[in-house]
Amino acid sequence: MLTPREHATDVNKAPIVRAMTALLMVISIQAATIRIVTRVTTVGSLSLDDGLVAASTVLAVIQSIIVIFEGSAGLGKRDGIDNDQISLILKSQYASNILFITVLFLAKISATRTIRSMASRERQRLILITEGVISLWALGSIVASLFECSLPKPWDYIHGKCFNRALFWTVVDIVNIVTDIIVTGILIDMFKSLQTSRSKKFLVIGVFGCRILITPAIICHIYYFRKATDLNKPLFDMWAPTVIVQVIQCMSIMVTCVPFLKPFMDSLESGQMNAGDGLQTRTKGSDSRSRTDETAGRSDTAPRTLRGITTLASNASYRRQNYEMVDADNWGVKKDKGTTATATAVTTEQSRPWDGQSHTSQSVLVHQTWQVEIERQNSTSELTG
Repeated sequence: MLTPREHATDVNKAPIVRAMTALLMVISIQAATIRIVTRVTTVGSLSLDDGLVAASTVLAVIQSIIVIFEGSAGLGKRDGIDNDQISLILKSQYASNILFITVLFLAKISATRTIRSMASRERQRLILITEGVISLWALGSIVASLFECSLPKPWDYIHGKCFNRALFWTVVDIVNIVTDIIVTGILIDMFKSLQTSRSKKFLVIGVFGCRILITPAIICHIYYFRKATDLNKPLFDMWAPTVIVQVIQCMSIMVTCVPFLKPFMDSLESGQMNAGDGLQTRTKGSDSRSRTDETAGRSDTAPRTLRGITTLASNASYRRQNYEMVDADNWGVKKDKGTTATATAVTTEQSRPWDGQSHTSQSVLVHQTWQVEIERQNSTSELTG
């Protein structure tokens, strides 16, 4: 016999907890799946930051399932909860809080690993320091969560003796906001010097810096958690902070995957998975050679100004290319002083575009090839002739 469907009421918010948790879990899975599929299809392999996102998503799924069990056990109900259900809810909250912090840690480190691959050496040191702060924050928060109440039941904050949980989570959330601001600041500092139009620059900064959008949700968690701990029905009033935690967790995974969603969407519109993701795109055999020849054939007629270019090349890379070009010219002069050499260089660079290589993409990738034509004329033979 089918049981009647449970609806949310003023005294029962458990259905909201279960529904929102399940929805946000599915969104997190989809975001991570799109990122991984995009990387595997365009690059052919996964890097460390992809593995961290995958691990973060797996733990987020486990955490979400535990929260759904909490809602089924009675989290969000004002009345009608027995002692066994209370014990199950408290233990589930104990485990889900630790998993939540771990998910945030992995998502943040994945983001820093992604930008570290594009950063200069000076910024890489700052990123390493940021990763150290994030690691200390996560480790300290997890250890404190493990012993938030007295033994032998550290999960029982109703009957046990605990430290100030509201103050603890306020500190955790504030440091969470600070680390997000630091990561976003590093991204803005990296991308503000892009050699592209202002609109493209803002687009790149917006896509990579959208982590700052998690801040309002974290502030809401501080407010509602403190409010829930001050009331007489913590298992009922805790439903709002629980849902907000799921929102923060989902957004943390999503903003880590957002830079890889646009290539995927462009590839869907163009009918093929052909998008670049900030790394090189795979080509096969003669198709790669034919495309290279075709590009070389068109290089002489290519305009000097290319619109809609989004390039993530660093200034260090730019200086290194100029240095190599000067060395090549000097080498040609020193090797044979009796000859006259004329060199023509056409440069386009396959940099690290986050934008896709699809037909509908608004960006144009820049491929760099060197085409040098040297004409030598022997001055001695010319005089004797």
